[in-house]
Amino acid sequence: MFFENFSSVYNWGLEFIRHVQSFSSPALTAVIRGITFLGNPEFSILIILLFAWCFDEKKGFRLGLLLGLSTGLNYVIKDALKVPRPYEVDSSLRIMTENDYATPSGHAQNSAILWPFLAKNINALQKRKYNALKLGLAFVFPLLIGFTRVYLGVHYPSDVLAGWSIGFLFVLCEFVFGARIAAFFAALRRSLKILVCFAPCFLLLCFNNTRIEMPAFVFGLAAGRIYINENGGFSAKEGSIAQKILRFFAGAVIAGAAYYVSNFAKEFQQIARYVIFTQFCFLGWWITFGAPVVFDMLHLTGRAEAEKEVPDDK
Repeated sequence: MFFENFSSVYNWGLEFIRHVQSFSSPALTAVIRGITFLGNPEFSILIILLFAWCFDEKKGFRLGLLLGLSTGLNYVIKDALKVPRPYEVDSSLRIMTENDYATPSGHAQNSAILWPFLAKNINALQKRKYNALKLGLAFVFPLLIGFTRVYLGVHYPSDVLAGWSIGFLFVLCEFVFGARIAAFFAALRRSLKILVCFAPCFLLLCFNNTRIEMPAFVFGLAAGRIYINENGGFSAKEGSIAQKILRFFAGAVIAGAAYYVSNFAKEFQQIARYVIFTQFCFLGWWITFGAPVVFDMLHLTGRAEAEKEVPDDK
């Protein structure tokens, strides 16, 4: 097994965690838990929704796609390596627990995508005087979040290093090739767009067909984006602040309700996989298509006000 073959690395990691935890205290642990939340999937979804519905729908889509594919790859690697968590090897290191394997760290991996992405794409930070703040977002936050995973005993230092490496590679590829890929994709016919969207989801399922959440989410997200563009589009920049606040909360509440109401069906083992696929596919589709359509129906897009301002030609 991978864990046994690299036991010296992981044994060193256990010693490092023990050293870090020797400085622990209730107050520090509370702060650490707060920082680690900034790498949680719930926080990432919050940022995706804010971008997709309130600031820039294109950037929201790109961020959702990056994090979805990254998380899917993370699941594939974890389930292939099957490295136990540090607290499973030494129970004295247990401060909190997680449900899956250790290597690589999903928090470190996705924080290395999320925070550099925010640093590059928050318009208010693009002036030169904010360069130090941008560097803080891009590098300090991922470093802090990675450290919290070691302190909490849920990851070895090597897990965090592996997660950072994969995450920074993901976001670097997006920065370098993202515009070219978007231009290539926009020129395709709809049928080919759907096929291109399905390809990475299919690959993830080929490597690990037990973790269907992220392939379903990515496919729903991409398919929704294709269809909203063919049905008049949606601009997150339009609308008043009040409209943006209302559509954020309305969209989040409806998505959450639909997701959690469907949880009861997971009790039936025969259909549990189909329920999980539907939940995550719906979540992705809702972000890029379902919610914008509902926002338009509820007059929360600002489109009606913009049309009133257009002078009559007659």
